[in-house]
Amino acid sequence: MSDDKKPVYSAQKGKRGRKSKADGPSILKRQRPLNRFEMEQPSENVDTSAKKLSANNSDDIEVNPSVGYRMIDFLTVFTAISQVVVCKKCKSDVEFTETGNRGLGFKIVITCKECDKVFVPSCSFIDKAYEINRRIILAMRLIGVGLHGIHKFCAFMDLPRPIFHSFYDSVVKCIHGGAEIICEQSMKRAAQEEKGKTDESSNSGGIAVSGDGSWRKREFSSLFGFVSLIGWKTGKVVDVSVKCKYCKACEFWKTKEGTAKYEEWLETHADECQANHEGSSGLMEVNAVCEMFQRSESLHNLKYTSYIGDGDSKTYTGIVNSSPYGDSIVQKKECIDHVQKRMGTHLRNLKKKTKGLGGKGKLTGKLIDELSIYYGLAIRRNHESVEKMRTAIYATLDHKLSTDAKPKHDHCPSGENSWCSWQRAKATGTLDEYTHKPPLHEEVYKAITPIYEKLTSDDLLTRCIGGFTQNSNESFNATVWSMAPKVTSSGKNVLDTAVYIAAGTYNDGLTSAMRVMQNIGIKIGPNCYNYCQETDQNRIKLSDRSLSDAARRSRIEQKASRKEEDEFHVSMEGEMYGAGIAD
Repeated sequence: MSDDKKPVYSAQKGKRGRKSKADGPSILKRQRPLNRFEMEQPSENVDTSAKKLSANNSDDIEVNPSVGYRMIDFLTVFTAISQVVVCKKCKSDVEFTETGNRGLGFKIVITCKECDKVFVPSCSFIDKAYEINRRIILAMRLIGVGLHGIHKFCAFMDLPRPIFHSFYDSVVKCIHGGAEIICEQSMKRAAQEEKGKTDESSNSGGIAVSGDGSWRKREFSSLFGFVSLIGWKTGKVVDVSVKCKYCKACEFWKTKEGTAKYEEWLETHADECQANHEGSSGLMEVNAVCEMFQRSESLHNLKYTSYIGDGDSKTYTGIVNSSPYGDSIVQKKECIDHVQKRMGTHLRNLKKKTKGLGGKGKLTGKLIDELSIYYGLAIRRNHESVEKMRTAIYATLDHKLSTDAKPKHDHCPSGENSWCSWQRAKATGTLDEYTHKPPLHEEVYKAITPIYEKLTSDDLLTRCIGGFTQNSNESFNATVWSMAPKVTSSGKNVLDTAVYIAAGTYNDGLTSAMRVMQNIGIKIGPNCYNYCQETDQNRIKLSDRSLSDAARRSRIEQKASRKEEDEFHVSMEGEMYGAGIAD
């Protein structure tokens, strides 16, 4: 029988082989037997065979068709079985009971009147530990559920209490080690792929990366945060860094500072300390990006020659000051999505501080969204030239000033697919039937002109050349927080693990998660494999669909419609919620 055909319970636990003299001296001192909790502890962080995995494609995923779990009501199933089977040897009735419960793992005891008891493990083992206990921790971690969530799930499913905190921490540490290896392999491949694609289009000598940080709490008061760098050509993660300002061990030992025990502990704690950041939470992004730039040559043997940032932090200034590549200057590129948001922010602030500028027929929320979207589209569709961007931006303003008597659509894109309704009517020969909407109010035009002048400066538009965005980073951030939710408390190890798994799955799909499973000794069954393959295929389909022009237009129209409806309700009801509104 081949290995992949063997039943999962074939590897019996507890067999003791007699050691030969060649195996080395025997241990004279009798060792204390492991208790049932210690037996579930991982023997090492990562399976030794994991380090030999080939991570180039999905061919290294070994699918065992004999692996498959089911939930059963033990008494119902085995009581029924005992009524229809007899012992093969003595032909007497058999009974089924359970023993050796450790978490969700146990042994089925088969008892008859004449023969010895037979013990059948409920699942396969990883060393001496039941695989199911490690599997449920990883599975729950992938959906953002920790120890308390596992306990709650098991309680309401009437399953045994799964694991204790010490065992949970040891398995998380094991998953952390396995995920880190897979993440490093994935990022190395991503960096080389990015280098290859960049070399095909230019001889820049390096790659362009987008960087963005994310924190567990808003207002930059968080103890935890992480930063990612993603290659522009491939959209894959090339480096990550988790920052933490808190260490539980340091907090505990702080009360013992000045004692001999404290000094002894301090000597060995430096390498294990969870806190790797000092200063404000906002500084995490700056420091992390600078560190990742400084290690790019040792990590990937390449330079990050362009940095795509959002302008929300002093990250680029930090990169320049750290001089990661000596005299070679890293180029700054703007995220055009954030540049578009600046237009919306400026217009909303203008509306707040200028009395009488808002209201029907003036600077409404819907109009602000439209102007911001048109501004962003003008940059995206003309990102190869500063002059083209500026011309297209002012064309959107002229479009809003147009009337039937004085149309100003000369610079609007022509054709049936143009965003300009006047140009579409012209292309289809229906201009005679076309009627302009009420034009932009003159007062509004005068008020917003300085904003347009500021946001069409040569300096800003030059940094927009190339049409770069941080969309990939923000998508990656969401992937991380889905595995380590902001609403639940967890330590740095959990966030590290979430970042490592997220980087692998973001780059390579759920195949990467299966590699992590193999790394920590969990077998892959057909149900898991098929789900991962189908999910990755659906991810590609959904991505293609969301990027279509029709989908984009639909999202814009829905947002504008909701904005218009909200403003209508506010105008009818008055403002019902706001800071100090009840005073």
